[in-house]
Order: sequence, then C-alpha cells, then structure tokens
Amino acid sequence: MDPNQIIWDFGDYRAFVKVVLDDWKSTRKHFSLRWFADRAGFSSHSFVGLVVSGKRNLGPDGADKVARIFKLKGPALDYFKTLVRHNQSETTQEREETLEAMKKARAARDAKRLGKEHWRYYDRWETPVVRELAAWSREGIDSEKIGAMFVPPLRSERIREALDLLLELGLLRQEGERWIADDSVVSAAEIPGQVLREARTQYLLRAIEAAERLPATDRHASWSVLATSRKSVEEMFRLLDDARQRCLAEAVADPEVDGVYVVSLQAFPVAKIPRESRRRIE
Repeated sequence: MDPNQIIWDFGDYRAFVKVVLDDWKSTRKHFSLRWFADRAGFSSHSFVGLVVSGKRNLGPDGADKVARIFKLKGPALDYFKTLVRHNQSETTQEREETLEAMKKARAARDAKRLGKEHWRYYDRWETPVVRELAAWSREGIDSEKIGAMFVPPLRSERIREALDLLLELGLLRQEGERWIADDSVVSAAEIPGQVLREARTQYLLRAIEAAERLPATDRHASWSVLATSRKSVEEMFRLLDDARQRCLAEAVADPEVDGVYVVSLQAFPVAKIPRESRRRIE
C-alpha cells in the first residue's frame, strides 16, 4: 500500500492514518505503535493512537513527522498537511481556505503523464509555451499573433510547426477557431533523463537571456552558496520539489492567466571536500 496513492480517497486524515497503520501492522513483522512513535520522533508512544481516536490533534510539526515516515511527497504531501488543517479548522474562513488548497493539490495530481510518443514535445523550448498560449489566449489559430506574444517575438513559422506537433501528439485539439488543451498540466515523470537534460539546457539559456534583458520586476532570481552535508542536501532537494509542486498547483487553480512563465529551481555541487579534510563543529 502506497500512502501517496490512497491519500486522495480520504477526507479525514485520522481515517487515512489508521488505514496505513493497520496495513503496516498486518504486513510488517516488527511493527508497533511504539516503533512508529520512535521512528517518527514522537516522545509519547501512545500519541498516535490518541490522534487516530480523535482524543488529540496533530500540530504542524506532528503532521510533518507523520508525512515523513509515510514518505509522502509532492501533491500528496500538500494534500495531507492541508487535510490535517482542514479537519482541525475552527473557523469557516480556515475551512474554506483549506478546501481550496486541497482542490489545488488534486489539480496538480491529475497532470497528464507523457510517454515515449511525446518525447518530441521537449525538442524545442517554445513548444510547451505555444501550448499554453494557444489554450489561454483568444487569438485562435493565428500563429502570427501567438508568435507576437513571445518575449522577444517568435517567427510564425516556428509557431505553426509547434502547433502541428501539438495536434499530432494529442496535446492540443482544434475546435472551430480555438485550440483546446484537455489536460491543464503535463507530467514528465516518465520521460528519459537525456531528453529532459536537453530541454533544461534550452530553458537555462532562456533564463540567461531573461536576466540580461528583463527588468527585475518581471522576473525572480535568488541563490545561495552553502556548505552542507549530503543528508541536508537531499532534504533541500525534497523542499525544492515540494516548492515546484506548489507553484504548479497555484497555476492550475488560477482563473486569470496573463502570461507564461518558466519556473526553474536548481541545486548542484561546485566543490567536494575529501573525508580527511573535513572539519567538524565542536
């Protein structure tokens, strides 16, 4: 049983936690609530049982601990943490806010997964942009007007080629004088790394151009140089992936679109310290 898959069937986080714990109890030989509490980092071995029975609530830290041991990630993590807040909300405003956030998490989950037949979608950086512009603008099938929306403008020939490819791949369909994207989001989870590396390189080049050409009010850039451990870096990778998923969910739920943005989060090593040269803080 994968908690990331079944979480979407629940509107009560206590019931979700109980189902997962019951499954672990029946499938894991050495499982117990004491083991779970120790692994999750709860000081009281009975706390989780009290939460499931409704006698105690999960705070933000407790929700993080449960999510971590359940290995929740991406939209499933967002949904679980919001579900905890929703179930324990004390005001109508908070219930409405958390309900909306849960809808965003579901929207991010429902992204269309691209397969081998869609690899060409990433051959040119402008193809995903054309898909968004065609689906969200009122310019219909006019490739010149769509090309004029690019910053800087893109030739209409490239736009027509992108539209033809999107139509062939089933990522756009024509309805009268309009283009329709049946899936608001596409997922590259099943696309080979080499294909995605080439696509990322194209977008990194666009980022360099944007930094040189666009005013700071039209873009965002922030960076840090950190000395840290592999363990901490893996947690940073998780946080960056969660941030990307939240950006995705926010965009999917946005009813008023006025542009297409590339949101890119990077983290990579620039130096390695040999084991014998490492210092430790005393």
